[in-house]
Amino acid sequence: MKQGTIGVHRVTPALELSLTPVVVPIPGSSRPVSIRDSAAATDVTLTPEQTSRPTAA
Repeated sequence: MKQGTIGVHRVTPALELSLTPVVVPIPGSSRPVSIRDSAAATDVTLTPEQTSRPTAA
């Protein structure tokens, strides 16, 4: 994933999915484009560096 190439509605569920195999993110949205973007999170592969950034102190 290149930084800045995908939206928050896709990367946020992708990050949650990368943390544990048992999480089920349930995004709330009323715009169809946001719903499709969230569903596409399963196609995102994050690097270890990318998954550690949000939790790094």
